[in-house]
Amino acid sequence: MIQQQRWVPRVRAALFAAITWETSHFIQELFVNNPAALPAGITLREATERDIPEMMNVVNAAFEEEAFFVNRPRTHPAQLADHFRLGRFLLAHEGAELVASVYYELRGERGYIGMLAVRTELQRRGLGRAMMLAAEDALRGAGCRVAELSVVSVRTALPPVYRKLGYQETGFAEVPDELLQKLTMPVKLIRMERPL
Repeated sequence: MIQQQRWVPRVRAALFAAITWETSHFIQELFVNNPAALPAGITLREATERDIPEMMNVVNAAFEEEAFFVNRPRTHPAQLADHFRLGRFLLAHEGAELVASVYYELRGERGYIGMLAVRTELQRRGLGRAMMLAAEDALRGAGCRVAELSVVSVRTALPPVYRKLGYQETGFAEVPDELLQKLTMPVKLIRMERPL
């Protein structure tokens, strides 16, 4: 079992490397050739590790409202680098400015979406929805049949938002150690999913 756990991240990385062109092509088709799918003036591209400093600023600013239950920012460079080893990020720009990001990861026929972040001043304009659709489409293009995400239980406004996108609660997920270490109150992770 331990030997399997060592090779799983390498297999995931190899799978993502194999579909990078496919995903990039799919994103090109979906958003560049169909700009109506994104809010006006927004462009979308896949992130690289060189984007980590700017991504960290956008993600941490978008998650500042979590300060009532955590004692540290949402993410840091090492965590984002770890995410690049397992999955991919999509970035939205308005001109040269990064305004939104979302993480997605293949898990067999299931795909995980997380760390959706939109600059506060651009929220409630459809950009978050467009980022979710882009992540779902990337997962669908890679053969996933289900998209899943998790929501912290004390962020009570989020489940209704994801329900509007077709997600349903399916139970609870284990709270990761990194989150446990910065909690200032008990929380649960609500698991939500939708068919692709």
